[in-house]
Amino acid sequence: MNQKNPNNSNESKEDIVDIDYQIETAEDETPQKAENKEESGPGKTEVSTNKELYEELKRVYKELEEKDELYDKAQKNYMRALADYENLEKRTRKEQARIVKQANERLLLKLVDLADSFQKAEAEILTNKSATHATLIDGFQAVYKQFKTILKNEGVEKIPALGEKFDPNFHEVIFVKYDSDTEEDIILEEVQSGYLLNSLVLRPTKVIISKPKTEGEK
Repeated sequence: MNQKNPNNSNESKEDIVDIDYQIETAEDETPQKAENKEESGPGKTEVSTNKELYEELKRVYKELEEKDELYDKAQKNYMRALADYENLEKRTRKEQARIVKQANERLLLKLVDLADSFQKAEAEILTNKSATHATLIDGFQAVYKQFKTILKNEGVEKIPALGEKFDPNFHEVIFVKYDSDTEEDIILEEVQSGYLLNSLVLRPTKVIISKPKTEGEK
């Protein structure tokens, strides 16, 4: 295993440390061989240094191997967690799509029932030539009431507007009327109804609000 510094490309070969080579060299200096060298000449200090270097290199090499094992384990855990998250995300998207589809089908069935009511009212008007204006109004109001019930059951409700104080969170101003007899920012007219869906704005109410007259305005 060569330990080289990639940032020092001009480094001489003599400066490069080969750990494997040093370990092999140090292994040659085992206690038995060191004793032989000691007997053959005055190399005590050199033998002792080689033994220490050998032990230090062995310790460092072992630490590197342990760190490699920890890294591999952490990487496997990360990949496993990533795969679990992606699978969960896919299941969540699939479940959301299923819920939306079911909700749409339920709403469409209710609208089909409303279409049946319109069809019956139309048939009644066409066949009963003697139907009075009041009868037609009653039939229309009955169908409209059914429609409002469908909206309410789906979490849709009308935003209060006429006579209320203007609130930019729920209302959209399309025109201003100057009136000195009315408090400022009061909704005078509702041009288009606004609705909430489960307490969130589905569509803001388009309104006309009051503003006090200033000097020079007629």
